[in-house]
Amino acid sequence: MPEIIVYVNGDFEPIDNASIPFNDSGFQLGDGLFETIRFNNRKLCFVNSHLNRLRDGLKLLEVRLDKSNIEIIKVLKKLISYNKLESGLLRLMITRGKITNKPWVNENSSSIYISIRPITPTLENKVKVVYFKESNYPIIRFNPAIKSMNYIGNMKAKKDAENQGAYEPVFYNDDGIITECAIRNIFFVKNSAILTPSLDLGVLPGVMRSTIIKIAIKMKLEVKETYIPYDNINNMDEAFISSTGIGLLPCYWDNWKSNYKITKKISKKLNDLLQTKCK
Repeated sequence: MPEIIVYVNGDFEPIDNASIPFNDSGFQLGDGLFETIRFNNRKLCFVNSHLNRLRDGLKLLEVRLDKSNIEIIKVLKKLISYNKLESGLLRLMITRGKITNKPWVNENSSSIYISIRPITPTLENKVKVVYFKESNYPIIRFNPAIKSMNYIGNMKAKKDAENQGAYEPVFYNDDGIITECAIRNIFFVKNSAILTPSLDLGVLPGVMRSTIIKIAIKMKLEVKETYIPYDNINNMDEAFISSTGIGLLPCYWDNWKSNYKITKKISKKLNDLLQTKCK
């Protein structure tokens, strides 16, 4: 496999030689945000949507980012050019920077780290999900939601789901309302209407989530960002999950099945869009 080049706070380095400063707040304290950005045929996908969401989160946390979106895009494109991947995922991480005597005060410029990897292929036509009560895991619900570098609760739930033979866990809160997956958003279809959990539940506004919503609206489908009771899942006609990495995947759970009629139509529209809108 060709050597992977990553970006470490201003420098492009081979991944095996790259070093992260020990006193960086992101890796010491989880004090940072990240975005996973897709590229197809060496072209960035929805990059401005990712960067705008990132800046909203940084503003909320009062983390200063000195580089403009144009400058960050140049770095992302340069990193793609240094690597041999035609398509893949870039993980852009912004931390508060060097730890000071007052780590909560942003006295220094933030630090930027970017890794790159291929998209992991999903061989299944549909994937199994399991439903977990999110209060059983150390998960913090932000409103508005942010992509924090602290994903320990999500990763523990994902590992538990995999141990049960599932691809992804889906959370529901103490009120019995569906929120989101460990690292993805979830959609349901009922009577030709597209249902997805409301953002005021602390659900991450996924870039792929918003893209799918726009596609569904263009298809003249009713879209509802709403409260979906866990007790109602078996009454749903279809279901699928979404993220930057997977795009859209139909999903199922024990004792439930679907023909995914509408899901397949949305998936085709999304795949077509991914081939034309990455630039």
